[in-house]
Amino acid sequence: MDFKKICKIIAVIVAIAGLAAAAVYAVKKLTAKEEPEYFDDNDFFECDNDLEIIEVNEEEAKVEEEKAEEKPKPKKKAAAKKKAE
Repeated sequence: MDFKKICKIIAVIVAIAGLAAAAVYAVKKLTAKEEPEYFDDNDFFECDNDLEIIEVNEEEAKVEEEKAEEKPKPKKKAAAKKKAE
């Protein structure tokens, strides 16, 4: 047998194997059960669901609000004028 016949035989075997693999894949894809996919929220968010409740005295809350109001607004700086040469 010469080299060309050997290559043709190997090519035919590979083609038949490819067709068989495609047929098996198609049958599995068409007959597969479709099960619903459930997701857990904890997989997407890295946070604890346990919330900590902190009680604050009314006096402390008022003091914090006053401090927030007392902050002065930042003043805008006047733009530096460029000297024309």
